[in-house]
Amino acid sequence: MTLKAKLSSVCLGVEGMTCGSCVQSIELRIGGLPGVLHIKVSLELKNASIIFNHSLHTPEDLAEAIEDMGFDSILSDTTTASEVPTDTQLIPTPALLTPDAQREALARLAQLPGVLEVQENEDQRGVFITFIPALISALQLGEVVSSLASFLEAPTEETLVSVPDPVSVPASVPALVPGLAPVPDPATSSQVKMRIEGMVCLSCTTTIEGKIGKLKGVEKIKGDLLTLYCVVVIII
Repeated sequence: MTLKAKLSSVCLGVEGMTCGSCVQSIELRIGGLPGVLHIKVSLELKNASIIFNHSLHTPEDLAEAIEDMGFDSILSDTTTASEVPTDTQLIPTPALLTPDAQREALARLAQLPGVLEVQENEDQRGVFITFIPALISALQLGEVVSSLASFLEAPTEETLVSVPDPVSVPASVPALVPGLAPVPDPATSSQVKMRIEGMVCLSCTTTIEGKIGKLKGVEKIKGDLLTLYCVVVIII
């Protein structure tokens, strides 16, 4: 593997946050800095936990970046950066992946939170993945890789999870049964694609598909763990 960066973590106190928008703005601004791999801001605890490249940042300049946004960042004498351990594992890949799908899989794996580097094995029986165990586990990576073949397929009528159609009343019934309300015009469907943060394994997508698929008006749903998107077909 070619990764040589030394990673560190620090927890900075943050004063002046009043709502979720403050949390989101800090996470977006600081998380977008080169060399910042992960940030989690807590409104309740008034702090920001940051994993960063030690050769590009120090706790002091990260605190200064937060203060430049209008917040107070507390950096006490006892605040120190601790080293973040990383791990490299050879994860088997599905044998049926085409070369194009393999390249697409590598690109998508590299975008997962906590993944630092992805490198194809020479014998093409797997990929070397360097990752941060504190953010994602080898087991979760294995689950993602094993599902690549199905997730790389574009959602279609066949791949979307079907939700049973509601029982409808034939249009001829109102004329035969006095007092029965007219049947509304046949409903049309619309496809919505939405991004969902926080999915890390197959059980996440299964849970979302199960819960959302039961909602009224949801006809079909398909979650994509690698892109963090869900495609939902709704009746309108």
